[in-house]
This record gives sequence, structure tokens and C-alpha cells, in this order.
Amino acid sequence: MKNFLLSSGFLFLSLAGISQTSCPTQFLRTNGNNGGCASHIKLYFASCPSSIPSLDSIKINGVLEPQKFTIIGKTCNGGNTYIDYCISDANLPPAAHITVYLTYADGSTGGFSGSTICNVPSSGPSSGSLPVVLSSFGVQRSANSVNASWQTQQENNTSRFEIERAYDNTTFEKIGTVSAAGISTSIKSYTFSDNANISKAESFYRIKMIDKDGAFTYTPTKSVKGSTAKSDFVIFPNPNHGNAKITISEVTEPTEVQVLDVSGRMVKSVLLNNTNTTEITNLQTGSYFVRVIGKISGESSVKKLSVLN
Repeated sequence: MKNFLLSSGFLFLSLAGISQTSCPTQFLRTNGNNGGCASHIKLYFASCPSSIPSLDSIKINGVLEPQKFTIIGKTCNGGNTYIDYCISDANLPPAAHITVYLTYADGSTGGFSGSTICNVPSSGPSSGSLPVVLSSFGVQRSANSVNASWQTQQENNTSRFEIERAYDNTTFEKIGTVSAAGISTSIKSYTFSDNANISKAESFYRIKMIDKDGAFTYTPTKSVKGSTAKSDFVIFPNPNHGNAKITISEVTEPTEVQVLDVSGRMVKSVLLNNTNTTEITNLQTGSYFVRVIGKISGESSVKKLSVLN
């Protein structure tokens, strides 16, 4: 970080010499681990700077921030003319205005090295809007499926939505992606169905809203009750003479079928993945228990099996 010890005369010359491209018009701050950065700050310019200035320091409410700023790159694309800086130390606190200290390279702004101080308001892109304006987000269970739905009022440079699920409200994992509109000033509706949630406990969902530049924000987290569906199974024939077919009414997860004798010792075990039926053969005369266990949910059911001479 550079220390600015600028005389008033030098500062006046610097500002005058680089006034055409020196100061950004707005800034956008995004927090979160994105590409190894604790947060990002994007400085938006009225026109694309011919040279990328170094961001030496930032003041918020008159307090100098101790972060280090690394240039990620610049984008010159219509209304999205900005320079992206990675903040590796810590998140920047929210602010309506910031003061930035910039230095331009030799010759890039009139033939000399220019340093300038700029007061910059927060608004994001030049349109004055955030990348996504979310109007609603909800989740609802239907049997073994959870349906997520959300609406946006406005989108600016959006890329995609990544749906994330957690069973403990802490460890979220990505379970799907929905493409975003990109640019929109009207209401857009989106849906996603999670057909693999058979948890009997409460589940948690959130959406990671990602723009085309890699910046992202999260929706609030929503919860949904666990599944109440119960699988039943049939043993036929029962009693039998050593051979029987076991049919499960609904297989929604990998399921293990166990045959145990009266002492609890496992005699046979079959794992069902893409079928709901299995054959049990060559059992000796006696009484057994058949146990069906869901490998994800842990739900189990037990029935008695009799084998005759």
C-alpha cells in the first residue's frame, strides 16, 4: 500500500492532467470467497480507461482501510465499463461513499505519472441497479420432491443461478443450475425441482446468484419439512418352501434387503439400486426376519418370513 503525501500543487496538476479518465463514477462491493478473494470492489468509469490505475488505498467514513488490492482486470462492454480489484485481506464494510486513491502509469493520462483522489458513490453499474433484484424465493415439498421457485424484478449482466441444499443449515452443496436472463427489466420466473431429497429431517435451500463477471450473492435460506412417504414391501409367497420374491412398493434411494435368522444373524443381503424387487432362494426351514433399509434416509421396515419343509 502506498502512502499519499501529496502537496496541494501536485494534486491539482494531477487532477487536471488526468481529469478525462481519472475518477470512477460509481463502485460495487461484493463479499464472499470468489476466486481466492475475500471480496471484490469494482470501480465503474464513464468511458473505458486506456490504462488500469493501481488502487493504492480506500477510506470509508474517513478511516483508512488496511486491505491490499490486486487488479483482476478491466471490462469495457457498453454500460459495464469497470475495473475489478481483488481484496485478499478481509471484507470491506458497506458504505454509501468511499474515497479511493489511484495511480496511473507514466504516459497513460497526458504524459506523466498521475495520482488522484476520488470520492465515489455506491450504486453498482451505471444503470444504478444491482445485478439481480430478487422479488421472491420459496421452496415446497411434494412427496419426495422439493420444488424451488423464485422471481426477479430486474437483472443486469446475470449469468446463472446455482441451487444449493444442506441438511444441517451449514454444509451446503450445489445440486443444480438454472440459466439467468442476462439483461431484463421485467419480472422473470424460475423453478427447479430437487427429486433426490427423501430426508425425513428438515432441509435447507439457498440460491447463489452469479453474474457474468463471477461476482455473486446469496438469497436468504429457506427450509422445508422432511419427507413423510413410507415404503412398504411384500413377501410372496409367505410361508414358502425356501424361495420367495420381495417387492418394495416405492424405491426412492439405494435400499438394502437383509434376511436375518431368529438370533439376529444376517443370512443374506441384497442392495437394490435401479429395481424394486429381488429373489430370496435356498433358505433352510425355519423362521426369519426380512429387513428393508434405505441407505440414505436410514428408514427401515421389518417383516417375518416362514420357510416350511
